[in-house]
Formats: sequence, structure tokens, C-alpha cells
Amino acid sequence: MAFSKNALIRYKTIDKCLQNQYRQWTLPDLMEACSEALYEYEGRAVNVSRRTIQADLQMMRSDKLGYNAPIEVYDKKYYRYADPAYSITDIPLSDTDMQVLSETVEMLKQFKDFSLFSELGGIIQRLEDKVYTEKTSQPAVIHLDKNENLKGLSHLDTLYQAIIKADAEPPARPPQSGSNLCRSPERPPTRP
Repeated sequence: MAFSKNALIRYKTIDKCLQNQYRQWTLPDLMEACSEALYEYEGRAVNVSRRTIQADLQMMRSDKLGYNAPIEVYDKKYYRYADPAYSITDIPLSDTDMQVLSETVEMLKQFKDFSLFSELGGIIQRLEDKVYTEKTSQPAVIHLDKNENLKGLSHLDTLYQAIIKADAEPPARPPQSGSNLCRSPERPPTRP
């Protein structure tokens, strides 16, 4: 487990370095940045080897993790992204991934009333919102930070579903001019 976690920390560190187009990154620079990041996360000194960084760069370039990072070498020693806007954290989800996430959200929502899963309510809501945003390419309907003492949180899902449903339905047509809906009820005559 520690190996996988360390690898992910290194990938994110390399990604952050290569996004910085204002600096030229050599293998020793990337080794130092990754060692510092691992020290920050783990609290112990870890010297990342040249071979480890080279393997990480190859893994990031490959399709194994889905990154396909456009890492290029220039002047025979400096590394950068060929696309300055690229980041491993901005990889779009495939249609299959979106379908799996949608099904997972629906499954998790079934457990929302169990006390064991009470902590998952906010996570499920944010995940559902993220899936909706990705599917429709529309801005998020709602985003919350965690607040345990918030009153009325139990009504949030109902409100959220109503907003989503209202966005999906066409707007209601105004009543016709001859309709009885606009007339006020007749009042009984008042006595003087």
C-alpha cells in the first residue's frame, strides 16, 4: 500500500512541476521535488532515485493509468508538458466511467438513511452533483462544505431532486385567457 501511495504522491508532484512552464525541470530537480513531497506527506526522509523518476515519467506517458501525459524532453535534459494546459488531474471521464459512477451513486443513495452511512450523505450528494455536471456539461446545482450542525440538512436531497427535475421539465405554459384559474372567487355581498 505504501508503494502505491508514494507513487501517487510522486505522480502528482511531477505533474505540478511540469505544469510550471517558467522553470526548466531536469531529472535531479524532479528527484528533489519528489523527495521533498514525500518528506512532507510521510514525515521521513526518502531519497527518490533517478530510475524511479524515469519509470514514473514512462508510466505517466503510457495509457496504463489513463494519463497519456504529453511529456517531452527538450535540449536533451529538460522535461515539460507539450501542452501547457495539461494536468493528470484534468482527465475527462469516459462514457463507461460515467455510467459506472451513476450506478454507484444510485446504489449508495439507497443506504443514506442507515445510521452506519450517515457520514456518507454529503459525499454522495457531492458525487451525484459531480456526475450530473460531467454528464450535462452544465454548472453544478449545489456544492456544500461539511457542517454537522446545519439544520434542515435532511431536506437537501428532496430540494436537490426538485431542482434537477425542474431543469429537465419544460416550463409550464401560462393559463389561457378564458381560463378560470385567473378569476378570483366570487365574494358574498357585504352588508352595510
